[in-house]
Amino acid sequence: MDGWNFIRLVHALRQVSLSISSQDILDAQTCLFRFPGLSEKQVVKSIFIHRPQDASIFEAIWRILIENPEGRIESFPEDRTKVPVIDESQDSSGLGGQGVGRGSGGVSLTSKGSILDTANISTLVPFSRLEELTNGGFELEEMVKKVLAELDYYTWINSYDLAYQRSELTEESWYIHQDRRSALISEIRQQLLTAQVSHENSWEPLVRQHWLYKSLSTLTDKEKELVKSSIRKWARKLAVRPGSRWKSSHRGTIDISRIVQQSVQRNGFIFNLNYHQRVPRASELVVLCDVSNSMASFVEFLIYLVTCLRARFRKIRVFFFIDSVWDVSEFVCDDDLSGVKQEIKSSGDKVSSGFSDYGAVFREMAENRLRDVSTRATLIILGDGKNNYRPTQTEYLAQISEKVRNVFWLNPLEIQEWNERDNMMNEYKNYCSKVYRCRSASDLHRIVQDVF
Repeated sequence: MDGWNFIRLVHALRQVSLSISSQDILDAQTCLFRFPGLSEKQVVKSIFIHRPQDASIFEAIWRILIENPEGRIESFPEDRTKVPVIDESQDSSGLGGQGVGRGSGGVSLTSKGSILDTANISTLVPFSRLEELTNGGFELEEMVKKVLAELDYYTWINSYDLAYQRSELTEESWYIHQDRRSALISEIRQQLLTAQVSHENSWEPLVRQHWLYKSLSTLTDKEKELVKSSIRKWARKLAVRPGSRWKSSHRGTIDISRIVQQSVQRNGFIFNLNYHQRVPRASELVVLCDVSNSMASFVEFLIYLVTCLRARFRKIRVFFFIDSVWDVSEFVCDDDLSGVKQEIKSSGDKVSSGFSDYGAVFREMAENRLRDVSTRATLIILGDGKNNYRPTQTEYLAQISEKVRNVFWLNPLEIQEWNERDNMMNEYKNYCSKVYRCRSASDLHRIVQDVF
């Protein structure tokens, strides 16, 4: 690898928020020089990638920068799984499609053809078509679905699923088919990312696909586990806030009153200096969660965070709401969140309209729940602030804010969406200690560091 490509690779990895130190760079250069027979890619990857979950981002950048520096994917690594790519010389109508579907007899995965190497996948999806989709301003997953639909992918997989259900496929053939499906989607996603990077002339499209920065509502099952694992680590690092009481200590602030007391007892002689420190005193945490349909996926992660933090607080109370409030604190005491998920699903039995009414909720909290909340409590509100054109009743949020120590609001919407006509965040934020955007794992991490 020449020096220029090495610099570009380091820059790109840092742009997508991978931590690469000066020592990592020195180690990589040393290994590349001392072991020229080893694969450059494996050497660099083993030194630069410290977390398994970052490997996919490295692979994407390596292919864009090193394997396809011109920005067009024409060939793929030899060790990748083969996918079914259709010979265009054969009938393109196949089992159920008209090909790409753009009106000119394109290629369809449902056609009867030979199984070719993935290097020929670019004949299925021309790069010009990927550029066209990219220029349309679609999200990545939306573009992937469009490409798959144009390939008649869904008809293709349905035909295999039906054949498997009828026992017309062997187990081996079925698992080979599953691998080909995954490989096909992976290749299409990689090509679209390459087109996006080329179109925007930045690495921002890759940043948006990193699990730390993806919206919590769009995470895959594997990425959800990564986020939950990270939340557990963040929780272990948190310290309990110091309380108002003091204890004796060998180090800390000099305890003048204790010194004077001992001096009087010893006729004015001072033999020892006395110190005191604050006694840690855990506060109370109150969580108020909007569990309307648009919020359910975000609530899961916040409740998981609360579950990890429960040992850090004297008391935790969790309330769900839509247009009324109900207490779910008993479910948060269990590491298994199945009870919480069931409460979210059964929310229809506890509300009257099914639409969020923040004003009514704040009124109910102030009138019926506030007297049981400690003045040392911290209130966390998770909600998008959309009030469905109902009265804001900010006086009740003001009453709550005066009673508790802090009010933190976590909103999954982008900040510019807080200005929409039906969004009351601009009114409610005046009664909050801090308001945060909370859409991704990186947002959660920042909030944990700042709040707790």
